[in-house]
Amino acid sequence: MSAQITARAIRVVACQYASARINQVELKKPVHFRLNAVVLQGGERGRDFSFTETGLSVSTLDGGEPRLSQYLADWRVGDARLHIHKNQVYLSVSFKRDVPDVERPNDAVIGVDRGLHYLAVATDGKRQRFFTGGHIKHVRERYDKTRASLQRKKAQTNTRPVRRVLKRLSGRKARFMRDVNHQVSKAIVEFARETGNPTIAVEALDGIRDRSRRMRKAQRKHIHAWAFGQLHDFIEYKAEAYGFDVLEVDPRNTSQGCSRCGYVDAANRHGHHFACKACGYTLHAGLNGARNVRLRGLLARQVLGEDGLSSVSPQSTDGQAVAGKLPDKSGSH
Repeated sequence: MSAQITARAIRVVACQYASARINQVELKKPVHFRLNAVVLQGGERGRDFSFTETGLSVSTLDGGEPRLSQYLADWRVGDARLHIHKNQVYLSVSFKRDVPDVERPNDAVIGVDRGLHYLAVATDGKRQRFFTGGHIKHVRERYDKTRASLQRKKAQTNTRPVRRVLKRLSGRKARFMRDVNHQVSKAIVEFARETGNPTIAVEALDGIRDRSRRMRKAQRKHIHAWAFGQLHDFIEYKAEAYGFDVLEVDPRNTSQGCSRCGYVDAANRHGHHFACKACGYTLHAGLNGARNVRLRGLLARQVLGEDGLSSVSPQSTDGQAVAGKLPDKSGSH
């Protein structure tokens, strides 16, 4: 590698050690350089990247300088939005390209169950992928606790250092959650590509915050804090780039209904464990929910192929499954 790139990689790792030392954080394992991101030095003295008349120039290991126009060769420039945030001017430019037609067999569907402890569980009926959210919850609570403490100090003293830290923290939690949603949505779409399933079925969670009034206060807090709609939007536009469909299905009883026999009972689920009181079927509760979502997605695909969308949710009563109907947006999860 060139000396400049080597120095930047070393500096990134060294900064993480310095941050851990300043914050008195004990590292459980050595820090290593991550390939997914690197800090590039620009400006008058920067050697890592620069803007040219033809686009963006970035130094690479082979000495070449890929330009922005190379990455956008298959895209058409769309609309742009010029906006100002915190005295800085940003230009957001959209790009468009044609997506090839994708064959969508009725049985090529993955189901995605979304939640708090597990941000998402995806399955194609045979394989599955879990996206845990325990550390996300911890980070979110840490941001809330820090901000609340600073707000109390500001009310008492209103000193410049407190205001400066509050300003630095402004929007940090939202950016963190947005980044998590980007990562999860990308992984879900990649899972759909790997398994060859161009249809993604998700729960229609419109009105989930209104339905959360029946939950405990601690649960309501996390429900209101998580951006469910943002995750859905990210899945939708990333899937659209590959010509995939995203179907919304009725969320009612997906967490309490058995994905094998259809029996519904609140006693079926105990935290992350699901055990059907009727047939004795047991598995992870999130995976059971994802399979229920997939089953409703399969029905939706079949109905779309035959008559147009008229039914997407086979509902179940205590003991027997009955025919479903189009979901209403006020149904409880």
